[in-house]
Amino acid sequence: MIKKIFFHADDFGRSKIISKNIYLCIKKKIINSLSIMIGFDETYFKKIKGNNNLNIRLHINLTEKYKNCSLIENYSFLKLFLIRFYPNFSYHKKIIKKEVEYQIIFFKKKFDLKKIQIDSHEHIHVIPWINEILVNMKKKHDIVELRNPIERYHYIKINNFINTKFLSNMVKFYLIKFFSIFHNIKKNTLIKKNFTGLLFTGFQNYDSITNGIINNYDLSKPIEVLIHPGFTNKKEIELFKKKYFDYYSSTERINEFKLASSSKMKKFLKKF
Repeated sequence: MIKKIFFHADDFGRSKIISKNIYLCIKKKIINSLSIMIGFDETYFKKIKGNNNLNIRLHINLTEKYKNCSLIENYSFLKLFLIRFYPNFSYHKKIIKKEVEYQIIFFKKKFDLKKIQIDSHEHIHVIPWINEILVNMKKKHDIVELRNPIERYHYIKINNFINTKFLSNMVKFYLIKFFSIFHNIKKNTLIKKNFTGLLFTGFQNYDSITNGIINNYDLSKPIEVLIHPGFTNKKEIELFKKKYFDYYSSTERINEFKLASSSKMKKFLKKF
């Protein structure tokens, strides 16, 4: 028996429509945990503030700049990894550390929090030197939890191996495992949940979720199930760079919204 399932949505706050669609899943009492991006749209913040049945975390973001963001550029995951080997690494590190700290302080103030849970957009916090920054901020900012996006390997169908998204996620799966070797051992005190959702990020379905839960549960810990039910449409196209609009408005995102608001999914989760 799983102690508790945190059915978790990323990207709340990225835009009004994205937040609205996630909020609809919260109202149906299926989504009970979410990660919040700051700096974009706060329209739905007041609707979740003070909800004791909802687990919230800060979604550290270094890849999509927002208005008045202190970053000098959008950093891709690859650049954030490689920048460690740049001659001017210390310069970039200083800027990024400042931005991370700003997001933490803003988030805690906005939601009246003394303690904070953290994960990140596109899993950039698994990059060893960024992970180190967050671990070192543990005491100063009372960080009590950090997502550990590592799950036990599982697959549903053989044809997953001809799915380019699955293959891309497989690369991330092994890369994140590799990066974890270089994490500060103190990080382990911040890992409070098991996790599933990385292998099928971007195209979650009922089978991948239920199989992921079954293969990653542990009686001693709750489990976080990652899903992305927040989708947008052409009314907000100007808010995104093309690659991000294509992602946030994709059919797969719409399908994940349908799943995260379905009676079938709710019925399955009630078993735990």
